[in-house]
Amino acid sequence: LFNIVQPDRAYFGQKDAQQLAVIKHMVDDLNMNVEVIGCPIIREEDGLAKSSRNTYLSAEERKAALILSKTIFMEEGETDAVKLVEAMKKNIETEPLAKIDYVKAVDGLTMQQVTELKSPALVAMAVYIGKTRLIDNFMI
Repeated sequence: LFNIVQPDRAYFGQKDAQQLAVIKHMVDDLNMNVEVIGCPIIREEDGLAKSSRNTYLSAEERKAALILSKTIFMEEGETDAVKLVEAMKKNIETEPLAKIDYVKAVDGLTMQQVTELKSPALVAMAVYIGKTRLIDNFMI
């Protein structure tokens, strides 16, 4: 599509951080003249990341889904990725309707797992609330 349209810039949401990283790598690897810009995650007033998937949640599930944003904001300066990921998992597990797909700390450029949180690190999660799979993340 970039070859056909030949844009100067392309905007991708940081919510799907893996997609953003793949597109950035593709542009670099293929030496494309496109500036890939990551757009910040937009959140609802209560902190839940905006997503079309939120509409699939019942009222009870919507309330339960807030465990994701509460967990995202747990970071509080922890530099040990293993400790942070374990604390995040324990927090999510306090919500009976939540089923963890993954919680990972990775290098924000390579998507390889890390043990220390240093820039550019990404902490990402995918969690099922009922049958709906929600994602959220934050960058260091």
